[in-house]
Amino acid sequence: MELITLIYVLLIIAFAKAVGELMSRANQPPIVGELLAGIILGPSILGVFFSGGLDAMYDPESESGLFISNLADFGMLFLMLYAGLQFSPKALRAASWQGSSIAAMGVAVPLALGSVVLVLGGSRGTELAFVSLAIAVTALPVTMRVLVDLEVMRTRTAGTIISAALVSDAALLLALGLVLSSKQGHDSPAELVLLSAGFVLFFALAILIGRYVVPYVYKLLRWMRTGEAAFAVAIGFAIAFAILAERMGLPAVIGAFIAGLLLSQTGTGLKTWARVQNILSGVTIGFLAPVFFVLIGFSVKFGEVATALPLLASVVAVAVIGKLVGSYLPAKVWGFGRNESLAIGSMMMGKGAMELVFARIALEEQIIDEQMFSVLIIMAFISTMLAPILFKAFYNRAVERKEIQPSSITVVDVSRMD
Repeated sequence: MELITLIYVLLIIAFAKAVGELMSRANQPPIVGELLAGIILGPSILGVFFSGGLDAMYDPESESGLFISNLADFGMLFLMLYAGLQFSPKALRAASWQGSSIAAMGVAVPLALGSVVLVLGGSRGTELAFVSLAIAVTALPVTMRVLVDLEVMRTRTAGTIISAALVSDAALLLALGLVLSSKQGHDSPAELVLLSAGFVLFFALAILIGRYVVPYVYKLLRWMRTGEAAFAVAIGFAIAFAILAERMGLPAVIGAFIAGLLLSQTGTGLKTWARVQNILSGVTIGFLAPVFFVLIGFSVKFGEVATALPLLASVVAVAVIGKLVGSYLPAKVWGFGRNESLAIGSMMMGKGAMELVFARIALEEQIIDEQMFSVLIIMAFISTMLAPILFKAFYNRAVERKEIQPSSITVVDVSRMD
């Protein structure tokens, strides 16, 4: 390996974690900082000032660029496994009716508005379907991180947000996976039937594996004496599912995500499992995921977006207002106060890791072009920054106006949210 490659990797990690830490101190998710680090470090900003010195880092055909790209691919895989482990199948089944209705309207409104905007902008086919779905997604991992940081996880408001995000994310991620699997130019009825059959077969196999194979995985994990060995089992299980997903015509990252779902309950109570989660968190969040997000930042081309400012403004407006209104209306119907309903809608607008994973794959599969990719990245960046700011403001107002009952906020220190 060339010395310059190691220097590039060191630069990426150091810059990503430094900016991510700054963002977290400003009550923003670290993912926002990592994306921002990629944009600043990328060819559109620092690349201009250090012309020639950083070109190999941006070029996927160079030895350094290929190595960084491969790290980012592993980042996608590990990130989806990590995200799957954060989901709880039991929690998904137990999602409240309130959360389900908020999820339904919170998806329907931005999906419909986004489709209209995109059709007017000239989008058609798989691009129209993919971008509309991406606009409607709520990022559960980012949402949970923000709720934890603001110390409101045990409130009624947070419970409603999480249940709604669980339902909408599960449905939309499966839909995004299906759209990604239907590659551009391969959308005949027969091919779509085969694709859908592969999709159904994969999940049928996943259910069977969850019922008949995962118990043996549990026994194997219980037999393990070190967390490192158990970690290897978990990674092997995820890679096997990624291969199975590819064979069924789905993106490999879907397989890794489903593997995480199946494993999420498996290791509970095992002494080695905490070690597995710590190792996975360190490798993923501390190393591989930042490389992936910085690489996404590299791909943002302001020249492309500059020629599509009306499209960018429209997509951002739909992603923000559509989610806010779509989630606010059913929350009000269920009896939440005005400000608490707005707080719920605000938190539902945040984007995050998983849809950016799919956006990168969609770009590679030529479902979307570089202009639309840049629009989606900037949309995710803006909406993710706005979500905690608006949530904090509306939630504090709801507390001040006694819309939230004292029993619902017994563990919330509102003064620390100012």
